Amino acid sequence: MIYTFLFISLFFGCKKDASTNIITPPTAGSLAFKTSVSSVVLSAATDASTVVTFNFKAASFGANVVPTYSLEFDLPADTSGANAWANAVIVKLPAGTLSKAYLGSDFNSLLANQLLLPTGTVSTLAIRLKAEVNQNTGAVSVIKPIYSSLTMAVNPYKATIEYPALIVKGGNSWKTPTVRSNGFVLTSSKFNSKYEGYLNLPNADGYGGDAFQLVSSKDATKVYGWGGTATTMNLTGGNLYLSPSPAYMKVNADVDALTITYTPVKFFISGDDNGWSTSSTPLVYNATTMKWVAANVSLTAGKTFVFTANGGYDISYKVDATGALVYSGAPTWGGINIPITKTGIFTITLDLSAGDGNYTYSVK
Repeated sequence: MIYTFLFISLFFGCKKDASTNIITPPTAGSLAFKTSVSSVVLSAATDASTVVTFNFKAASFGANVVPTYSLEFDLPADTSGANAWANAVIVKLPAGTLSKAYLGSDFNSLLANQLLLPTGTVSTLAIRLKAEVNQNTGAVSVIKPIYSSLTMAVNPYKATIEYPALIVKGGNSWKTPTVRSNGFVLTSSKFNSKYEGYLNLPNADGYGGDAFQLVSSKDATKVYGWGGTATTMNLTGGNLYLSPSPAYMKVNADVDALTITYTPVKFFISGDDNGWSTSSTPLVYNATTMKWVAANVSLTAGKTFVFTANGGYDISYKVDATGALVYSGAPTWGGINIPITKTGIFTITLDLSAGDGNYTYSVK
């Protein structure tokens, strides 16, 4: 009797242990994966706010295992076929986390910088939740992951990076903003000693042109002024005088070499639709908006154009692989011709007011 009792006890004990280790994968629906909003429009005003939260329930695999979770973000066109989700941006969630909230700035960076979604327009975003069981050894688990997917409409914006700047401080009677403002900055897009920007010098009140100094955004005690010649600067000098003036100038300064150069510019559109003329389609500078504008421009889908200056290509702008405006003139000669996607009559705008690294254009 004693032996029989021990056998029965061992049998039921083994049966109980075995039952707790049976893997029963959950269904996708049991994860109850959802988003707090079905669409979101992002802007600088939403940077510090929570714009979307993804929630789900814990995945129960029917055994004493702890699953891990990640979110995958991709374009709908990349979510099917042999390489489905291969280009997804993967965000792994901390252990025990059943939600993920995004501030506007972080979500915008994911959309615009990582997924390279177009800014200022609505796109469909595919999001997939992945629940998986990882091996302690790091080996690939034999338990297949469980997925749950959803989509939402997103409209990211092009965020302006605040690069180190030299801020224009007007001299004589030239009044300039007291704080950093578009149209009055040279920026260092590579975070080094070299600064670039475009300045509209509207007056002729200084020796040889507008009078001003350049104040470092990193150290307001560093004020760059006259260095003894038209192309040099000094930290103890008076006002800089760039001429001729009035003029719209491309300005380059090097705070290590204490040099400054300037070139008066006027911009044009050169492309397939005007036989690549560097003079027949001018842009007109609007001193109020600080943008160059060409209205009623005929464009043809499938063709391309470039922004040129002063009747040539030494100062010109194209786009890079992401569609961002980039310098393509001497001596680098890079970039891709700007593609035209629709046929029609358009207004083309070139905005160089935010300094190097933040130049933009639009075709509307």
